[in-house]
Amino acid sequence: MSNSWPPSTAPVIPPKQAPQDDDRAFRDAVLAVTAAVAEDLKDTEDRDEARQVIQARVQRWAQDQVAAGAPVSFTMQRRLVDAVIDERFELGVLTPYLKDPRVESIDLNGCDQVWITYNDGTCTRGPAAAGSDDDLIKMIQMWALHKSYNPREFSAASPLLNTALRPGDGDGDEGVGVRLSATMAVTRRPCASIRCHRLVDVTLEDLLRLGTINRSLYAFLRAAVLARLNIVITGGTAAGKTTLLRALASVIDPAERLATVESDYELFLDRLPHRHQNVIAFQARQANSEGAGAIGLNDLIPHSLRKNIKRIIVGEVRADEIVPMFEAMNTGHPGSMCTIHADGTEEIFNRIVMLWTRGVGAQTPPAVIHLNTGETIDLVVHLRRDPTTNTRFVSEVLEVLPPADSELPSRNHVYRPTGPGGRAIPDITPQCLPQLRTVDFDPALLDPFTARWETR
Repeated sequence: MSNSWPPSTAPVIPPKQAPQDDDRAFRDAVLAVTAAVAEDLKDTEDRDEARQVIQARVQRWAQDQVAAGAPVSFTMQRRLVDAVIDERFELGVLTPYLKDPRVESIDLNGCDQVWITYNDGTCTRGPAAAGSDDDLIKMIQMWALHKSYNPREFSAASPLLNTALRPGDGDGDEGVGVRLSATMAVTRRPCASIRCHRLVDVTLEDLLRLGTINRSLYAFLRAAVLARLNIVITGGTAAGKTTLLRALASVIDPAERLATVESDYELFLDRLPHRHQNVIAFQARQANSEGAGAIGLNDLIPHSLRKNIKRIIVGEVRADEIVPMFEAMNTGHPGSMCTIHADGTEEIFNRIVMLWTRGVGAQTPPAVIHLNTGETIDLVVHLRRDPTTNTRFVSEVLEVLPPADSELPSRNHVYRPTGPGGRAIPDITPQCLPQLRTVDFDPALLDPFTARWETR
């Protein structure tokens, strides 16, 4: 059985039939009704109230059609109401794919080139998302305005959009986190990519069941969180870094006060009160059309430290936020976690130097950055994604220590990629073992001959 995310046993909700060319009139009607009710629904988030307004407008539209000699059936009117609801509260004709647990991402290269990627790695052509590229731009603008946690501008003046979208209220999507990245003006056609985070309420037990970790890693990582080690998760694009970060956070005491700091909301720990009762979720803010008002992660991290936070969790460290992140880990907030895009554990040190230099400037010598790295980070956990099967798994765990014989941090390869397909197998006893034993970690679990993987 595959360990694709989410599990293949999840209920399948088939997508709607892709609209054909003769559906253009219907799409035009959807857009016309959507535009007609836009002002009335400007401040409305209540679906029942919105449905009443939309039904009334559709009835007027149907009466106009009768007067024009083109009567419309009640079935068509109900379909039109549902489509306008999807247009206003969801993602239009793409909504069924958000509700399909098999779908991982949706990519749009213009209004009519839509590609759906599933959790088994397959990619298929989807329906046209809009009747024209101009209509697609208007749709994305509406998503950024009405579905984003913080309204974002998308225009020729601000052609790059990155935002997290609030999940809809329909069946099947309550646990889905949606990230939208869109461009216009700097590409030939407007483009968008939609990532669906299916595993929002996820635990280490879930990842053990899925085969992302084995029993040895389960116990080791759980103990590392409880022992308040500072953990950095690395991996390539779509390797599962955010999902593993959520799973590690599930080990934390529910009453412990946390802060999540992100460019765009993706962790959603504040939406899981049964796991995290005391969370402040921070999100960066982009500049307005005049270039003012931007608030970056490097501003938010120091501010979060004034909120009596016990741990700080950063969705992804990209540049200058790495300095305040290190300060947080070193000044009374042990047990903090973050993700960094890197293709291997050994690459992480040069990657940190690059991020530090990009954010702060070249005035800090690499040797000083390496010293800070060795004194701040305890563990680096690396994830890999098999491009053939689309499965994710932990391949390495590196213990990071202060520099000794060179300016680079010293490190112990606690787990190496010597298991099946490059999966992590214990290799050496870490220096942090005494800390792990205080939270009842059994050193016998580091025996490479017993740390087996049950591959699926």
